[in-house]
Amino acid sequence: MTSNLKILVAFAALGHASAGPYAPPADMPGSDAVAADDVSILQWAVDGTASRGPTNISSPPSPAASFGTIGDAFGPADSEGNSFFSVVSLGDGGSATMTFVKPIHDVPGPDFAVFENSFQDDFLELAHVEVSSDGVNFYRFPSVSLTPTTAQIGTFGLLDATNLHNLAGKYRGGFGTPFDLAEMKSLYPMLDTNRVTHVRVVDAVGSIDPGYATRDSLGNVINDPFKTDFSTGGFDLDAIGALSQLPGNFPEWLASQARTDVSPHTDFLGKGVPQGVEYFTGGKDLSVDSAARQVTFDWLSYRGDGEFRIEASANLEIWDVLAKSADGGPMTKMDETVSLSVSGTGRKQVVLELPLGSAYRFFRLGAK
Repeated sequence: MTSNLKILVAFAALGHASAGPYAPPADMPGSDAVAADDVSILQWAVDGTASRGPTNISSPPSPAASFGTIGDAFGPADSEGNSFFSVVSLGDGGSATMTFVKPIHDVPGPDFAVFENSFQDDFLELAHVEVSSDGVNFYRFPSVSLTPTTAQIGTFGLLDATNLHNLAGKYRGGFGTPFDLAEMKSLYPMLDTNRVTHVRVVDAVGSIDPGYATRDSLGNVINDPFKTDFSTGGFDLDAIGALSQLPGNFPEWLASQARTDVSPHTDFLGKGVPQGVEYFTGGKDLSVDSAARQVTFDWLSYRGDGEFRIEASANLEIWDVLAKSADGGPMTKMDETVSLSVSGTGRKQVVLELPLGSAYRFFRLGAK
């Protein structure tokens, strides 16, 4: 909320839910809150769009939230204490989609943090968070809300952060809720966690009325302050800070993964994949369809250095290069007997089809 501060304080005695299993408020032991001045933040969202929801979804036609503009969510988070600060209020179910100068890249630990503007640890307004690697297809972080739903959290009611997981807004202003792209790898194979280009924040309508309620990934109704029937209604987006960014070359990628062995031939993960190949594929292996005579593999086409290639052999002794990409160039076939197709944007899928009677039986990916 960005107004009515004295009124909010007057309602601070409404009580809150019992302690849950998740991280506690900022500054408490075990909290994973990211401070706005954390030196780990490498960049802030600098562009985006907003689609605002109504101030009271249960009372149509109610006006859309109107406080702030999307530009107020650009740059560093500036919410602090009870000071006046610039945010964009999203209204019930409204959303903001934000972009960065450099795409976000999956690194060990959290990759970005979303900042709201709450002035205290338990007056919280929540939002779902989604990410995309193409700006078209968005994937939602799995979230949990254990706040009881036996009674509606009122307009100025309180929440307990330890009941909340992967919902933006669980921390007071000046502290962001962290999100780790590693959680999304197995859930959404089509998402390129090595190059996230968009982050979307979607207000969680706090109503427990089934006609308006939103749910977490477990199916629980998300109970948060409702109704917020004023211009500042819904989630108030202050900023999104990225703790990672797309590496420009192989050494930067190694550093982002906290790896000190610089050889592209090292099998760092112990899975039989050299880290040079991992750099170009995002860790995914090739697949072979013998019946269709096809070899398929992923290629992170935005890698602008080194050489990535697909090789084949009839006897595991002599290996021929079928196709390769060098220094960020296109994937080019080196054997005119095979057909080559490349599809997708960013993370591309490469399919090689062998001619009838081909002697090749073994295939491998290589990098240097």
